[in-house]
Amino acid sequence: MNQEHDPKVNRARWMTGLMAVALLVLLGQLANLTLAGQAAYLAQASAQQKRTIPIFAPRGVIYDRNGEPLATNRPSYVLLIHFPYYDQPEVLARVAEILNMPLEEVQARVEESKGAPYEPVRVAENLTVEQYTLILERQLELPGVEVRTEQVRYYPYRDLAAQVLGYVGEISDEELETYRKQGYVSGELVGQTGLEAYYEFLLHGKPGAYIIPVDNYAQPIGPAKVEEPTPGSNLVLTLDVKLQQTAQRALDWQMYRLQTIPNAGDGRAYTNAKAGAVVVMDVHTGAILAMVSRPAYDPNVFVGGISQADWEKLSSDPYLPMLNRAIQSSYQPGSTWKLMTASAALAEGVTTPEERVFSGTKYEPTGQRDWVPYGHGWVDMRNAIRLSSNIYFYEMGSRLGIERLVEYARKFGFGSPTGIDLGGEIGGVLPDEEYRESYGWYLGNTTSAAIGQIFSVTPVQLVRYAAAFANGGKLMRPYLVQEVQNREGETISVTQPEVTGELPITEGIRQVILDGMKMVDEGDGTSDFATWPLPGVATAGKTGTAENPPYDDYGLYIGFAPADDPEIAVAVVIEQAGHGGSVSPVARSIYAEYFGVELLKGDPARIPADFEPIQPKIEY
Repeated sequence: MNQEHDPKVNRARWMTGLMAVALLVLLGQLANLTLAGQAAYLAQASAQQKRTIPIFAPRGVIYDRNGEPLATNRPSYVLLIHFPYYDQPEVLARVAEILNMPLEEVQARVEESKGAPYEPVRVAENLTVEQYTLILERQLELPGVEVRTEQVRYYPYRDLAAQVLGYVGEISDEELETYRKQGYVSGELVGQTGLEAYYEFLLHGKPGAYIIPVDNYAQPIGPAKVEEPTPGSNLVLTLDVKLQQTAQRALDWQMYRLQTIPNAGDGRAYTNAKAGAVVVMDVHTGAILAMVSRPAYDPNVFVGGISQADWEKLSSDPYLPMLNRAIQSSYQPGSTWKLMTASAALAEGVTTPEERVFSGTKYEPTGQRDWVPYGHGWVDMRNAIRLSSNIYFYEMGSRLGIERLVEYARKFGFGSPTGIDLGGEIGGVLPDEEYRESYGWYLGNTTSAAIGQIFSVTPVQLVRYAAAFANGGKLMRPYLVQEVQNREGETISVTQPEVTGELPITEGIRQVILDGMKMVDEGDGTSDFATWPLPGVATAGKTGTAENPPYDDYGLYIGFAPADDPEIAVAVVIEQAGHGGSVSPVARSIYAEYFGVELLKGDPARIPADFEPIQPKIEY
């Protein structure tokens, strides 16, 4: 039989061809997998054989105006545990023993620090030399444990300007989610408060990395490639370290005196005078030369992670040492407010500088009394400021009405934040229409508001207010950062003074107010500058006593110097000081440092060289 026509033969040939085609398809696919996909598979395999460990960038240094470092960096021993050893209880127990830390706390830190798979966890920073030595000696018992030297934050002046500088802490999961697009990585330190937080993106820098080749067991198999980090930018502040130190010591000294020395007027000590604030401003630029809030804390305690016990101690302190009272506490301004009421009364034409009002023992329309038992007699505006006559300003408040008092308060910059470059600033409280409807209102409220009750303001608002009277009526935006520099010290940007408003008064009105302020600090004015003048420098100011029932009244003082050619303005608040005149020595101590003069012997503003504050202070 002819094979060409044999059906079995044809079927076999057909099957053989089909198998050949299938084989060719398989070979083609195999070639595609081994050749065309080779680069992708090699890249994927290569990525799986590398471990990336971040190198945190040094934060930018924060300097005072003269180049003195206020926040810098120092080397620190950091303990890390690598995968998979951070999941081994016996390793964690040995680490806890060396660190003298509860095992539960070590375990908690491991869980908090876990990031990407195979990434080491940070367990502790700021290891002592003894701890570092113990780890080296017991290295065989501590597989996966590494001690690395890193740059960490350091505040050389401890609690000086603590609330201004703020502090740093390890980035949280929520912060990491927010900052990841800016190149942040797990474990980094980020600003939590103060300038550290406000200027975080400038101070932060860009992290680098160790890129380490590893085997399938995540063990290094070759030298690491290093991508160097980029340090953050530096900040040059407007603060002056020496003036800041003087302002802080002056506030502490006066609080000590109030607590321990009976007041000459009422014969008692004010034992609760344990908190306060001071702000010093350049009247022409708005630059803040000193900003103090007491009590304070040492931001170094946050470096490396604050313990739970220390955090609870700090956060539960009744005197709130972490609060920046200069921008985050509002106070009734007391008689310092009378300058605003006087300005409004003259601007609205409800009185003249020469009109005299009888300041007796009681304001008849409301029954309110003056702060002195027998009043002041007939007084014009300048003398009403000098003597701080309540009766005179009750009458001015009655003539103006609360609507105009609130209107002028807004024009003077109160009721809203000043715009200072610090987070958390509040704007205070004005008794606007909504406020009055909520609490009810009568004439006695208006007259109280006219002498600085009910309104609520911050110390930084008060110093800007004083500066505006001094500089010709300009409301300056307060600022703390003068200049931004790169790591080589080259200037990147400079802050320019900014006028945010003008006092709604004429130059003639301003001169009347200035006359009254000069009289406060001389003769028989209400400040103790009359008794203890600043040698060679004339000053102008205004005291204030803010009611604080059922506790002791607050004391306030605002002023500027020199009186006829002003350079700096000062605002001082001491809680429960009892009297405004009791806080004015703080301003005189500051003026003496700034102008380089020696205070008179016996002046309560003279701070003993060996003075150490006894005010509430967190100790660690």
